[in-house]
Amino acid sequence: MEAADTQQLRFRDPSMVQGGDLTHLTSDKGMLNLSLCTNRIGPPPGAVDAVRRFLDHHAARLMPPPYEAEQPPFQAHRLYLNAFADRLGIDHQDMLAGRGVTEFLMILGRRLQLSQVAVITPEYTETLRRFGYAHFEQPEDPFGDTPARRLARVQRAMHTYDFVILSNPSNPLGHYIERQDLLEACARFPHCTLIVDEEYIEFQGRHETLAGADATNLIVLQSTGKTYGITGSRAGMLWTRNTRIRHVVADELPAWPLSLLDIALATAALAEEPWLERTLTQLKMAGEELEQLLTQHFGSATVPSDIHYRFVHLSNPYPAHHHLQDHGIAARLFTAARGCSSGLRISTPGTPNEFDQLRLALETLPSAARPGHRYPPYAGKSVLHPHPQLSETANSQPPGTVQADRPLRGLAAEEHPPQAQDAANLPTLT
Repeated sequence: MEAADTQQLRFRDPSMVQGGDLTHLTSDKGMLNLSLCTNRIGPPPGAVDAVRRFLDHHAARLMPPPYEAEQPPFQAHRLYLNAFADRLGIDHQDMLAGRGVTEFLMILGRRLQLSQVAVITPEYTETLRRFGYAHFEQPEDPFGDTPARRLARVQRAMHTYDFVILSNPSNPLGHYIERQDLLEACARFPHCTLIVDEEYIEFQGRHETLAGADATNLIVLQSTGKTYGITGSRAGMLWTRNTRIRHVVADELPAWPLSLLDIALATAALAEEPWLERTLTQLKMAGEELEQLLTQHFGSATVPSDIHYRFVHLSNPYPAHHHLQDHGIAARLFTAARGCSSGLRISTPGTPNEFDQLRLALETLPSAARPGHRYPPYAGKSVLHPHPQLSETANSQPPGTVQADRPLRGLAAEEHPPQAQDAANLPTLT
């Protein structure tokens, strides 16, 4: 890379950087990275040992592609799906394996371009990017959003749209809508398919997932990356009872959806239940301590949550972000771009020393970085520009426009048994 390119990379606007990415800093040595929204206690030692054993004893299996057996004993990604299904207590046949939640967002983002889609905001930046053509169901008061108000937006959107997308718990605010409330919405609006990104559901509670629910107008996305602190690997799953949706998404997946190393690591991580229960309890307690600390300095701008990060509403988050960075702490900065809330997302410190470092930085926070300081409105860019490959047809219509040819519309109403499916009749990309 040329020196000029490196210089430009190092001084990117922090709103253009994903959580955990410190490459824009001139030096990240010794930086306490609280911009991550993963389990910072991970990865599980047992999972790391499993990868070592695989490399020591089965390295030759890396030469060919990860071929899968049709019947047990499975050889590749079905091992992962079986382990995930056992963890959640669901049927692995309702699942697909892919490279994290992101791959499924990409596939659905392409397939639904001609459908009527709504995204419940604020939302994960990759979702905003992949569904930039959708209607964004935004809060009337970004600084006063609550789980109850978020649920009301879900219900309003499901009344009107074919597909509604949200994360639960939400990224970046951490709001959680009760499982039963979302299932009641699915039952009330059977014409609409609800797509729920449950990347952080284990941080909320083990039995809170919607996967396995008796609803055909429901898609659930999860991964093992954030829960087990192995986000550097790429393994996730899509669950739905709707066979047509599974056929359509499976048709977009590569022949070998996961690498053997991803399978070895993630499958072993799913078996580390005592480790997971212990670390999730530790993170929940640390999250409560973090919320108290942030509330002392930011007051009601701190968003209450039950998971492993907290969000602080700030009209201009840059002074606080730069102050923390000067004290060796990286936080995730969001601006008031379309679909976003302006503020900082801060993950829980993992040790007493890390808490002391954050506490000292907050005690010296300048007044310009605190809530209540008046700033001109900030209209920044989202972390990622809208996906550049949207179809001309989708781009030429206002968000939420109903179009004549909608390949995936009304999937719940068109559900059929697998044997009745004809691949030639499945929707095609336009």
